[in-house]
Amino acid sequence: MIKNLQKTITPLLLRVIVFLCLFVAISGIIGPRIISGDILFRDGFGIYGGFGKAAIFGIIAFALISRHNKIQIRLQPWQPKLLLWLVASGVCFLLAWIGVSGLLTNNEQSLCDLTLAHGGLIFCVGFAAICCFGIDNIVLIWKKYQRQIVVSIVIAVAFYLFLLVVYALWQPLASIVLSGVTVILSISGPVAVLVPPHTLMFDRFGITVAEYCSGIESIALFSGLYAIVGLLDWNRLDKKKYFIVFPFALLLLFGLNIVRVYGLIMAGYYINQEIAFSLFHTYAGMIFFVLYSAFFWMIAYKYLLVKKAHQADKNQP
Repeated sequence: MIKNLQKTITPLLLRVIVFLCLFVAISGIIGPRIISGDILFRDGFGIYGGFGKAAIFGIIAFALISRHNKIQIRLQPWQPKLLLWLVASGVCFLLAWIGVSGLLTNNEQSLCDLTLAHGGLIFCVGFAAICCFGIDNIVLIWKKYQRQIVVSIVIAVAFYLFLLVVYALWQPLASIVLSGVTVILSISGPVAVLVPPHTLMFDRFGITVAEYCSGIESIALFSGLYAIVGLLDWNRLDKKKYFIVFPFALLLLFGLNIVRVYGLIMAGYYINQEIAFSLFHTYAGMIFFVLYSAFFWMIAYKYLLVKKAHQADKNQP
């Protein structure tokens, strides 16, 4: 499995992974500060959540499409001088932090604070991307994968619209998550009191399960990814297995999301409340989805292939 993983993680994919880690770190640090005040929707920050997830889904779609077309490029090696872009990203992050602090302090919107906050965040992420890939490599990727990039952008936009539709289902899913977490807590502790509709109260704090903890995003992301794999490899897949496995994969994903929420509660209760619950409002769910999807396809993909396609893959060097 380790050798297969090494073959799968190409230099391009490795840089994508590093960029996604930086993206999650930026969100994880400044996201809770934005959510702690009343500026999430007042000052337009709420749009980043859906766009960010759509962008990550588009990146995953691009990786699948480009790998399916088997276009190979040789990236220029990463150079230490690219760290200057990381420094620039850090400066922009500091400016964004100052802008967010100003918006939290002032009751009225300030154009200067809005510019610092939004501009700082956008340039912070952009400079982080340049640090990971380099400008020359970004130009090369665009030239080689232009068609795939355009298709991936269309897929990302379609997924964003799909996400807006499925958000309507988050309340019943949140109720199920709360019920599952309550059952686990009744076995392991600590004592929790369910306050309808979606709040758990403890002796130290209370938590509310909203859209980001309901599992709806992970279900939408996995469903979209499953559909893309099916479309790309339709002629190589065992159709019966493909459709039978899907609902079981979703049930397992949803069950693990309940365990994830329970783990965050336990971390907040016994270790550090602030750190644990800041993850409720960041891209912790996205990390969970990526890890689950990676392990699922590593294990299930060969099983879903028809025997001839599986044998052909084994015979490839």
